[in-house]
Amino acid sequence: MSSIKQVIEILASSEKSFEDALQRAVAQLSSSVPNINSIYIKDQSCKVQANRIVEYRITAKVSFGTPTEEFDLSELERTYDEAPVSGGNGAPDYSHLDLHTQPDLPTPAEPENGSATEPASGGGYSG
Repeated sequence: MSSIKQVIEILASSEKSFEDALQRAVAQLSSSVPNINSIYIKDQSCKVQANRIVEYRITAKVSFGTPTEEFDLSELERTYDEAPVSGGNGAPDYSHLDLHTQPDLPTPAEPENGSATEPASGGGYSG
């Protein structure tokens, strides 16, 4: 039997420990996301002030099963742009974007009545 899992990425912090940051994240997230199955710790870091750790931070991926009741995922804060819609052949459709595809080349300078080596235009030898 196969099952479908959904995964979201979260950031959490605590002044006590990494474990406290995780516990806070699960407690807060469980109020809006049902059936949390697991948490994968992607990254850990600490904020340091005056040579002391003042905040423990985690980045985690939370997986949860297909909900038994419908719930609105739009309530969850998103930190990424939605993926572009497929163009029908499996490739994303970027036709709505103004893509800059040509390099910015310098434009040729127009000569101003003379050359750099003629004395009349300020160049070359004036003697």
